[in-house]
Amino acid sequence: MKAYKQFFGVDILKKTIDVTLLQNNQSLHRQFSNDETGMQQLLSWLQELKIKPADTLFCMEATGLYCFMLTQFLVDNEIDTWIEHAALIKKSTPLARGKNDKVDSLRIATYASKNLECLRLWKPISSALEKIKHLATLRERIVETQKKLVVPIKEFEDVGNTAMAKMLTKTIKKSITALEADLKDIEKQILKIIEEDTTLTKKYNNAISVVGIGFVTAINLMVHTNGFTQMNDVRKLACYCGVAPFEYSSGSSIRGKTKVHFMANKKLKSNLHMASLTAIKLDDDIKRYYERKCAEGKNKMSVLNAVRNKLLARVLACVNNDRTYVNKAA
Repeated sequence: MKAYKQFFGVDILKKTIDVTLLQNNQSLHRQFSNDETGMQQLLSWLQELKIKPADTLFCMEATGLYCFMLTQFLVDNEIDTWIEHAALIKKSTPLARGKNDKVDSLRIATYASKNLECLRLWKPISSALEKIKHLATLRERIVETQKKLVVPIKEFEDVGNTAMAKMLTKTIKKSITALEADLKDIEKQILKIIEEDTTLTKKYNNAISVVGIGFVTAINLMVHTNGFTQMNDVRKLACYCGVAPFEYSSGSSIRGKTKVHFMANKKLKSNLHMASLTAIKLDDDIKRYYERKCAEGKNKMSVLNAVRNKLLARVLACVNNDRTYVNKAA
């Protein structure tokens, strides 16, 4: 494990970042604007402190786009970066009264210094995956918009008010057509980006060769695993995707249901759920497995979860071994 001498905790807001240096049980706080000017001031402060990048670790909570300016600065200056889930930092912090940005940055620096055994250095994703990530997010928003427009019309049809349903359908026809065209265009852009990258092309093709894994699931898996370079262990990825159940029991009084962790990636869990339903219909091996387990009296949702794990294992095996899936049981 690398020995760090300086730990910086960063609390990131839209317009400002609070940075606290923790060194030899002493802390020093500064606030900078979350823009290029602020990054230049941060660099000047680090130079003034005579900070060596090799001895330094910056830790922050995941805040989406607000992290961009700082993470780019850290990459450019070759400084190790740790982006941690906010819930883990909060859980490890002693109960405290009150809250402000300065205190939060110190809390994050303290967490980094005391939990190095949990360190997972952040690595920037490639420009191609960065583009795919934002296009995929835009696609999801369009799909959600479609649902918000169409679902109320379906409800009118369900209650027998077909006249109102027809009127509303006619009213939004142009909008639905435009949204469908945008979806097709986004998917074409994503596929074009993949085709221009040989490595991504191989991984994508290997992933979708698994029966049940389609465009959306494959893309989201690639984005959230940095092109399958992170969490390429089946068990770890299953935990992240929310398909690895854990026992909840204590002594003789607590006997909770086995369930997945609340911090799981719900998007990937949903994708894998839909993929498992498809696999049960189209993959004879999966179909026989599902029917056999259900016949044995197993809970259907538990069996479905096992199918999700099987699909995830198949995808990783194909990607890690650079081969397409071949169903030997067929």
